[in-house]
Amino acid sequence: MEKLIRGIARTLAVLSAAAIVVMVIAISIDVFVRNTTGGSLGGMIEIAETAMVTAVAFGLAWAGVNGEHVAVTLVTDRFGPRLAKLTNIFVWIVVAAYTAWLSWANILRSIDSWQSQETRFGLVQWPMYPMRWVLTLGIISLFVVAIVNLIRSLGGQQPMGFADEIEAALADDSIVDRTDTHPAAAVTEDIADATEHTKGEHNL
Repeated sequence: MEKLIRGIARTLAVLSAAAIVVMVIAISIDVFVRNTTGGSLGGMIEIAETAMVTAVAFGLAWAGVNGEHVAVTLVTDRFGPRLAKLTNIFVWIVVAAYTAWLSWANILRSIDSWQSQETRFGLVQWPMYPMRWVLTLGIISLFVVAIVNLIRSLGGQQPMGFADEIEAALADDSIVDRTDTHPAAAVTEDIADATEHTKGEHNL
């Protein structure tokens, strides 16, 4: 189950990255046209806005899977294991409940937008209902991640992404340890070479 969710989150993350590229290209084209002709190219702003919604919505699940959401642990770091576990469970219950309500509200809003063929009027007529479904899909994916993390917390496991952070921290520590030992090793070798050189002079 978790492998499937990670795979879905990874796919959405790739689409999110692609949306960022599209947004940058659309904005760059619009800026170029404005500077050369003095007018805006129709559809570029709408494409950039659509890409921005896609980038944000499709990145939610990946952030949840990898623990890259904003987290402040000034208080929980001082808790004991039992209280920290209960706090973790409470937090993911709140997140799951909130994202469930948000998902349902967005589903209803997306259905209404689809049925009315909601359109934005600007330089071009731009359909709004695809963006609403994109946002809904992103929130639903975050809700699924919250459910999985709640189940893991109830089972005494850390949420997804926590183990990755620990591994990264341990990797950083090992790098620091290696860099710290290299100068010491070099100094030790220099002392040994100097000692051998001194002994050689005494023998002469």
